[in-house]
Amino acid sequence: MPRSVFTALAACAVVSLAACGGSDSATAPVVTPPGNQNPGTGNPGTGNPGTPAAVASVAITPAGGTVLVGRTLQLAAAARDANGATLSGRAVAWTSSADSVARVDANGLVTGVAAGSATITATSEGKSATASVAVQLAPVASIAVTPATANLRTGDTLRLAAAVRDESGAALAGRQVRWASSAAGVVTVDSVSGLLRATGQGNATITASSEGKTGTAQIAVVAPVATVAVNAALDTLEAWDVVQLSATLRDGANNVLSNRVVRWASSNPAVATVDSVSGQLTGLDRGTVTVTATSEGKSGTASRVVVIKYRSISAGTEHACDIASGGIVWCWGRNGIQLRVGMTDGADRSFSSTPVRLNTDVRFKQISTFGTTTCGVSREGKAYCWGYNGWGNLGNGTSSVPSATPVAVAGGLTVKSVSLGAQHNCLVTTDDKAYCWGFNQQSEFGNNTTTSSNVPVLAASGMSLASISGGNDVTCGVTAAGAGYCWGHNGAGQLGDGNRPTNGNTYTRTPSAVVGGLTFRSLHASQSYTCGLTTSGQGYCWGSGGARFGSGFSAETSTPRAIPGFTWKQLSPGARQACGITTDDDLYCWGSNGFGQLGNPVGANGTTTPVRAGGSLKAAEVSAANVATGSAGFTCTISQDRLTTYCFGKNDFGQLGNGATTAADASTATPQIVVGQKPLPSTR
Repeated sequence: MPRSVFTALAACAVVSLAACGGSDSATAPVVTPPGNQNPGTGNPGTGNPGTPAAVASVAITPAGGTVLVGRTLQLAAAARDANGATLSGRAVAWTSSADSVARVDANGLVTGVAAGSATITATSEGKSATASVAVQLAPVASIAVTPATANLRTGDTLRLAAAVRDESGAALAGRQVRWASSAAGVVTVDSVSGLLRATGQGNATITASSEGKTGTAQIAVVAPVATVAVNAALDTLEAWDVVQLSATLRDGANNVLSNRVVRWASSNPAVATVDSVSGQLTGLDRGTVTVTATSEGKSGTASRVVVIKYRSISAGTEHACDIASGGIVWCWGRNGIQLRVGMTDGADRSFSSTPVRLNTDVRFKQISTFGTTTCGVSREGKAYCWGYNGWGNLGNGTSSVPSATPVAVAGGLTVKSVSLGAQHNCLVTTDDKAYCWGFNQQSEFGNNTTTSSNVPVLAASGMSLASISGGNDVTCGVTAAGAGYCWGHNGAGQLGDGNRPTNGNTYTRTPSAVVGGLTFRSLHASQSYTCGLTTSGQGYCWGSGGARFGSGFSAETSTPRAIPGFTWKQLSPGARQACGITTDDDLYCWGSNGFGQLGNPVGANGTTTPVRAGGSLKAAEVSAANVATGSAGFTCTISQDRLTTYCFGKNDFGQLGNGATTAADASTATPQIVVGQKPLPSTR
């Protein structure tokens, strides 16, 4: 038998010392010994083949080393015969003297478990070799503190945490961390646990240290809120107004605090709402509301009275309308077939003795009524009309069909003001151009025609006007320089141009200058007469006299006559009475008083000179009803503080708005509060 049959196959031994991740400090090269065949030794002279060589020794490569906790070290064992030759294919068993420090598997791979040392033994056929292995902790490479930043109030506590990692970013457990504060007067920290306590205002850096590495956290400490005070310049808020509220926060030492979160609440959102974050307060309805500001558990309050004010008043024929806060229009009195107060009930004698809110989303800033149509200017500067439409008075391109709701006037004009006459309406645009529509058969448009129109047409011969006023078949306007002009019917000298008419059928188709060299603030055309207010507050009237001039002069005149003894800020000529408000906010009226429309019991015949209306009543605005019939015998006014609307005079169709009616010939000289249009008792 060939000798090679008994030759043992030599195996390659691989020796390496390496740590996982490449971070261990001790490594050993990989050793691959050359393979060989070690012949056995036969019995000489017998002719028998040789027997395998016995293991005489075992060698471990490397003979020792260092491994980090969690990392590995590869050992290799070589079995050798008595001649030192490597024997292949021999079984090797591996053991560790301390598995809690280092474990070894069947292939000689050592894993570090805990810091310490262990002896690794390789055994083959009763022969052994050992290697000493030292297990070390991985060095700390970085420390991250969480949270990295924090805002505390004095007295607050917070426990920080430190994440200790090696150079590969792996978390290291069981490492000792010590804590320190850069400002113990601001923040103290337990050196072992990392528990913070805020002791004073300021900033501090908290440092965590382990094995020479550090991590930090930035801590800001501020004083807690001790008091909250709501700031507001006013204690009264008008409905639909918006006010920005603010709050002052102070600490226990009365120092003002900033950059704190404040939240807001309203005690009654039906009266006023407040944005919970911004503190923006919006009034909705009259009443009292308490607003609360809260920060860090502390609160402050302020009570606000929400009021409704009345911004414009206009009396028509047996009805009146005004604008309340928020641009909301209310009308009362006779509705009739013209739907003049906005009710859909078109019965001839339908009426409401209490205000009816106009059914529209349009918000108005100015209104005007004369006969049975009312028009207004929206907050956006657009004109709308409702009520009678017999001559195209709504201005929307239709005629005859009335409307209980506002309809947009055609043309898309941007409007500054609107003024109504008996059967025609006019407006002034923001570029001072006048337009009129409706009835024009007596040259009310001033455009040198007598052609009526159901849409606005350029009026006043295209001249520039700052304001305009419609009357009964007449129109007047004032230029930016204060010059007065009138046109239309001049049968009683109501144009004021100094031309005394020879008969009642006298008309002027284009603007005619008011004589006298006066500089006007406003002109007010009415029922066959006109009044004007100069820039100095002097009042003048002209036209068909009677008792309506207020000067004691009652004859017809085509030149302005002064109302002596008063300085006015508003004039309002009506059908048979006129009223004005002085610069002292006193209300005076003059003319006929058959229904008490002067607000003074001077008798049915009235007076040719002004008398105090409403006793001590102070007023901001007044409107004397127009149109020649006795139905116009009433007057409405807004109080000086604009919180209350009053009416007095005729009340057979509820035109006083006081929730009642009286006989057609009854007199009511005492101002009546329009229902609901007065402040709450607590605000009076």
